[in-house]
Amino acid sequence: MSLTTKVGFLAGAAATTIAGSAFAGTSANVSYEDLQQRLDAAEAKIAELSTTQNADWLTEQRADEIRGLVQDVLADADTRASLQGSGMQAGYNNGFVISSNDGQWMLRINGLLQNRFVVSHTRDDQNPLAGGFGPGEKTHDGFETTRAVLNFSGTVAKDYHFNVRLNWSPYSDGNTPSPSELEWAYASMDLSDEFNLQIGKQKYDVMREYMVNAEFQQTIERSLYTYYWGTSSITNGIKLNYSNDMLRANVMYSNGGTAQTWNNASSNGAYSQNPADWAFSGRVAWKPSGTWEQFDEMTSPQGTEAGILVGMGWAVMDGDDKLTGNDTSTQWMLSWDASLDFGGWNVFGSITLGDDKQNAFGQNVDGNQWGWEVQAGYYLTEDLEIYGRWEWLDPRVSGISHDDIEIMTFGANWYLAGQNAKLSIDWGYNFDKTITAGVGGGGYTNWLNSSMRNEWVLRTQLQLYF
Repeated sequence: MSLTTKVGFLAGAAATTIAGSAFAGTSANVSYEDLQQRLDAAEAKIAELSTTQNADWLTEQRADEIRGLVQDVLADADTRASLQGSGMQAGYNNGFVISSNDGQWMLRINGLLQNRFVVSHTRDDQNPLAGGFGPGEKTHDGFETTRAVLNFSGTVAKDYHFNVRLNWSPYSDGNTPSPSELEWAYASMDLSDEFNLQIGKQKYDVMREYMVNAEFQQTIERSLYTYYWGTSSITNGIKLNYSNDMLRANVMYSNGGTAQTWNNASSNGAYSQNPADWAFSGRVAWKPSGTWEQFDEMTSPQGTEAGILVGMGWAVMDGDDKLTGNDTSTQWMLSWDASLDFGGWNVFGSITLGDDKQNAFGQNVDGNQWGWEVQAGYYLTEDLEIYGRWEWLDPRVSGISHDDIEIMTFGANWYLAGQNAKLSIDWGYNFDKTITAGVGGGGYTNWLNSSMRNEWVLRTQLQLYF
C-alpha cells in the first residue's frame, strides 16, 4: 500500500469521525477537546508512516550507490589485471618477491646489514690508520658497517635465472671484496632437471664455509683459515652444476687469478686482463640424509631435520707467464669437509692442502700450505646458541714459523627473529702470529697485521637480513 493510499484512508477516517461526532449532537456527548486529541493522533500516525516510507527509500538509494561503487572497483581491478598480462603476485618469500602467476617471471630482492663494534689487542703497537705515521697503540676499538648488501635474483622465462649482489664494505685487502663492489653477477640456464649452466662473476664453490653466504654463518665471520685459500674469492668463468637428491657437483673454467693469488681485481674485469693461462676448479658433495636447503646455513636450529653432508673441493691453475712476467709452476689445492646437523646442535670440520710455490711474492718455499678447522654450536634455548671454533694454518710464507696461526674463538648468537635479526658476540685469541705478508684474509675477520703472538679480538654484531 502506497503512502498516498494510507494517508487518504486515514484522512477519510478522521473526517468521518469528526463529521459523525458533529452530527451526533448531544447523543454522543463528544467535546471539542476530544475531537482535537483524535485529530492530533491521526496526524502523528501520518507522520510516522511518512518517516518509514522515506527511510525505506533512502535504504534502497544507498544499496544502489554501493552496488555502483563495487562495480567501479571491479572494473578498475580488471583494467589493472589486463595491464599486467596474465596477472602479478607480490609478497615476502625469503625476500621481497614480485612474480607472474605462473612463476615463469620472478624478481626477489634481499638486503643485509651487519654492523659491528670491535676491540682488538696486540702485544706490540700497531697503527692501521691509512696515512697514519704515529707509533700506534696496542688496543684499538670502534664501530663499523661491515656489510651493506643488496641482492637481486630471479627467473626469466622459466628456465633462465640471474643473481646480482652489491656489497658496500670498508675492506679491500687480501682476498676480501672491494668497497662498493659488484660482488657477484651471473646468469644461468637450466639444461635439464639435474644440470644447470652458470656464467659470469661468481664464487669458486670449492670450500663449504665460503659457499655459505655471510648472512647464514654460525659465527660472526668466516675463519681466517678459510679466507687464506685463494678459492675463497670471486672470479669470472663458466660453471656446470649437477644436482639430485643425494649428490651435487660442479666444474668451472675461469680466469683464476694472478701467480701469487687465486683472486685479483684484474681477474674480475676485462677479458684482456685475464692473468691465468688456464684455471679449473670444482667440488663434489654427498648428502646421505637431510635436505640441501638446511646446509645453506652453517647452524642447525632446534626442531630442524638431522642431516649429514660430506664434500671435497679442488682447484688447479697455471699463470700466464708472458703476461705476468713470472716463470710460475702450476698451483693446486684440495679441500675436504664434513657437516653433521642434529636439530639443535651441529659439528663442522674442514682440512685443506695446497701447493703454491709462488707464495710470499714469488719466493719459493719448500713444502705445502695446509690447515684445518673444527666448529660446533649448541642451542641452549630456541633462540640462544653458543658456539666454538678452532683453526690452524701453516701458510708456508718465507720467514714465518711452521705453526704460524692457531686461533680459538668462542661466541653466542641471540636469534631475535631467526637469521633475519640476530645479535652476536664472540672473542678470539691467536696463540701465534696473526697476519703477515702473503697470508691475507684480514679484513672481514678483524685481525690486524701483527708479527707478535697473543693477539685477541672481541666482536659484537647486529645483523638484519631480509
